[in-house]
Amino acid sequence: MAEPEQIHFLPVTDPSLRNAVSQNCDWVMSVSERKRYLLLLWGTSVLFCCGLTIADPDLWGHTLYGMRSIEQGVLTEKNDPFSYTVPDATWVNHEWLTEYQMGWLWTHLGNTGLWWWRNFWVILVFATAAWMFRRAQASVAAAAVLLLFNAETLSQFVVFIRPQLATYGMFALTLAILRSEWDQKSWRIWLLPFIMMFWVNLHGGFLAGVAMQGLFLAAACIKSFRLKSLEYEGLPPIRMLTVFAISSVATLLNPYGLTMHQMLWYHLGTEQFVREWQPLWAAQQSAVYYAPYLLLALAGLGYSRWKWIDLVVTAVVCYEAISHIRHTALLAITIMILFPAPMTDGLRRCFGILHRQWAGERRRAVRVAAVACGVLILIGVQVSGSIRMWQCGMRPWDIAVETSGDVPGVPLKAIHLIQELGIKGNLVTDYGWAQFVIWHLYPETKIAFDGRYRTVYPAQLEREFIEFQIAHVLMPEKTPILDDYQTEIALISTVRGPCAYLDQREDWVSLYQDQQVSLYLRKLPKFTAIIDRALQSEHHAVATPPVWDRFPGAAQIRHLSPDFAVVSAR
Repeated sequence: MAEPEQIHFLPVTDPSLRNAVSQNCDWVMSVSERKRYLLLLWGTSVLFCCGLTIADPDLWGHTLYGMRSIEQGVLTEKNDPFSYTVPDATWVNHEWLTEYQMGWLWTHLGNTGLWWWRNFWVILVFATAAWMFRRAQASVAAAAVLLLFNAETLSQFVVFIRPQLATYGMFALTLAILRSEWDQKSWRIWLLPFIMMFWVNLHGGFLAGVAMQGLFLAAACIKSFRLKSLEYEGLPPIRMLTVFAISSVATLLNPYGLTMHQMLWYHLGTEQFVREWQPLWAAQQSAVYYAPYLLLALAGLGYSRWKWIDLVVTAVVCYEAISHIRHTALLAITIMILFPAPMTDGLRRCFGILHRQWAGERRRAVRVAAVACGVLILIGVQVSGSIRMWQCGMRPWDIAVETSGDVPGVPLKAIHLIQELGIKGNLVTDYGWAQFVIWHLYPETKIAFDGRYRTVYPAQLEREFIEFQIAHVLMPEKTPILDDYQTEIALISTVRGPCAYLDQREDWVSLYQDQQVSLYLRKLPKFTAIIDRALQSEHHAVATPPVWDRFPGAAQIRHLSPDFAVVSAR
C-alpha cells in the first residue's frame, strides 16, 4: 500500500528526486522549484545581513591606523602614539592587515569600499553554508529555518564593520572543510594552511581555527584507535597532523611572530570587563541571541543518526558562546555548517503531517505562501529597523553613525564643541568613544584608554579605568586614572558615567552637559579663559546634528553658535 501513496505525492519523474523524497519525506517538488526556493531564501538572508550598516565604535581607529600605516610605508606601527597613560607603549596589532585594507578602501572608495568589505565576509559565510546544504541534501524547510533564524542572529554582529567579520568567514570555511574531510578525503584540506596564513594577520580569532583543527586531529586519532588502523576513508590522523603542523607554523607568519600568540593567550586568560566578553547570562540582550539554542533543540528532537564529531564540535562552540556573548555568532555559523542534515530529519519527524500535506503539485501554492511568509517577515524586520535611518537620508550602502545615544552612538556635538573652543590636552573618555576622539582630536589631544585593550594597555591600567567609569561620590578623594596620570579633560556618559563623582571634586569644573555626554575640565591655568567664558555666558542653543550621520561624522555640522550651553559650571 506504500507505493500508491508515493505515486500520489510524487508527480515528478526524476529517480534521484523520488529517492530523496522517499528517504527525507520533504515537500515534494521539482528540482527547479526547489532551487528557486533555496535561492530566494539564501538571497534574502544575505540581503538582510548586508542591508543595514552601523559604524562600530572602533571603526574610526581601524580605518585611521590603516591609513597611517600606508602613509608611513609600514605594515603596522610598532609603538602606540595615541595614549598619554602608556606613552610609546609596544603595540601588538593583531588586526593590522584588516586595518590596512580598511584604510586603503576608505581612502580610495569611501564608505562604499568598507561596505563591500563587510559584504564579502557575509557572502562567504552564507556561500559556505550553501555548499554544506547542497552536500547534505537539506530540505527546503530545513534551509528556511537555518537561514532565516541564523541570519537574524548574525545580523546583530555583522551590522557593524569590524575585524571580527574576517573571523566569521574564515571560521565557516575552515569548519566546512574539516567536516567534509571527515567523511571523505579531499584536496580542500590543503587549503587550511593558506587560510591560517591570512587569518592570523586579519584578526586574533584565528585561534578558533587552530582550536578546530586541533579538535578534529584529536577526533581523528580517537577514530583511528577505535578502528585499529591509520588508514580509512575520511580524516586519517597522519594527514591531519601534517595539515595541523603546517597551519600552526603558518600562524607565525605575522609581524610579531610568537609575541602575538603570547599576547592573545594572556588576553584570554585574564578577567574581561567588556560586555561582549561576558557570559550569556551576565547581561541583557535581544531574544535573537538565544535562537541558535532553540535550533539545537529542534534538530535534536527528531534526529537519530548523530555523528559524534558533530556533537563534540557543537558542544565546544556552545560552551564558548555561553561563556562569551561575542561567540554567539560562531555558534550560529556552526549550526548552519553542521546541521543541515539533522534539521532536515528533525523537521520531518516532528512535523511529518505538514510535510505530507504540503507535498505534491496540488500544494505548490501552499509552499509558495510558506516560503514567502518567511521572506516577508525578514524583510519586515529589516524595514522596521532601517526606517529611521532612511528618514535621515541614509542609504543601504551608507555607514550610519548614531549621534545622540550612548555607545555605539558617538558624542558628535561635544567633539565639535571641543574643537570650536580650542580645548586640547589629555582626555579620558568611554572606551567606546575613544577611537572616535582619536580620529577627530589627535594629535593635539591624547586619550587615556581605548578599545585596543590588552594589545596596548596593561591589565592594571584597565582596572584603574574601569574603577573610574563606575566611580561615585563615596569613592576616595583621589582616583588613579585622574590623579596618577596627567588627565586634564573628561568626556563621559551622562547616563552611566561618574558625573556625581566629578561634580563633588573642587578641582574639576563641568563645562557642558546634555542627555548624552558631559564634558569636564580640570582647573588648570591653560583652561582659565575657557572656564571664565563658560561662567559668564548665557545659555544658548547649540546646533544639533542629525540623529543619524554618515561615517566618519561631523560633516553635517557647519554653523554652530560661538556661545555654548553651560549646565553646571561653577
